[in-house]
Amino acid sequence: MTEKRARANRKASSFAYIKPAKRRATQYEEITLHTQWDPKNFAAQGWFNYDKQGRPIWSDEATLLKSPDWWAYRDPNAEWFTPYVKRQANTGRAIEAAISGATRANLFENYNSEWLDFLGTHYSAYRYVEYGLFMALCQAQREAGSDVIAQPIVFQAVEKDRHAQDITLYGMALEKAIDGFSDNTCKQIWLEDPCWQSARKLVERLLAARDWGEINVIINCLIEPLFSSLFNRELVMRHAPLNGDATTTIVAEGAEADRDVRRQTTKAFTDLMCDQNPQNRDVINAWIIEWADDVFAACEGLRPLFDRLPNASLTFDQAYERVLTDFSEIKQDLELTLV
Repeated sequence: MTEKRARANRKASSFAYIKPAKRRATQYEEITLHTQWDPKNFAAQGWFNYDKQGRPIWSDEATLLKSPDWWAYRDPNAEWFTPYVKRQANTGRAIEAAISGATRANLFENYNSEWLDFLGTHYSAYRYVEYGLFMALCQAQREAGSDVIAQPIVFQAVEKDRHAQDITLYGMALEKAIDGFSDNTCKQIWLEDPCWQSARKLVERLLAARDWGEINVIINCLIEPLFSSLFNRELVMRHAPLNGDATTTIVAEGAEADRDVRRQTTKAFTDLMCDQNPQNRDVINAWIIEWADDVFAACEGLRPLFDRLPNASLTFDQAYERVLTDFSEIKQDLELTLV
């Protein structure tokens, strides 16, 4: 036996406990699968530690979704820690370069004054939405049925935290570069401005949710394609250049790129759930129906921001129609009836 073949055999035996999706286990599968053990797999002695209520660390009762094998999920991006960090680092460098370049060239002087006011108030307030989604996703990943399902939820949680930090750091850069700029009122706006109260209600309801499958589905099948896209893409990205702002688009695009990745991971998740158990489709649809009005109300709350937007290229109704069109495509991709 050649040394090359011997090494190959040793490698195969090292990961014999993995059932690969294809002929050979990928590096993604080798690193991710079964880092979270379960009595259904390799913990033959059963659970050895329980919480105060006698509940094990993980339980199938943590979601209404039912699966015979949570470990059958595969992230279509096959992302694990190193490629994930590399992707996030590239996004961070792009944002830093855009802000540094704008500072050197004094591009902030070109910003419309009304737009600057929007950045210091409502755009800064949006970070509370992103941070709220981060906290909700932390709950979801803690209870997720397997390591391969939990991992993209963990990654999305960190992305949400980064989005909130990106907005905060951008505000600090603007405050340093522009006399009189401040985001000091953004928390009060989040707590009191009528534009945000439906969104705040939605986020607070999400924080109270405990079904990890429900949290994952509602964020990625409703909130992200509708509310988040309406604000971040249609309101911020589309209108920044019209107000002399070539930098905010780069900050906002970091969130849009992450959202595109999560659309793929979510489709793989819902496809698996519905293929494994057709009743899961009814569960998902029931969640969508139950939450839809709150998400639609949060979107409608943004209408006054479009009405007051300087140099607006779209009305609220036009922008809303754009995200609803995208939403219909997502529904088709997910093969769900939804609403």
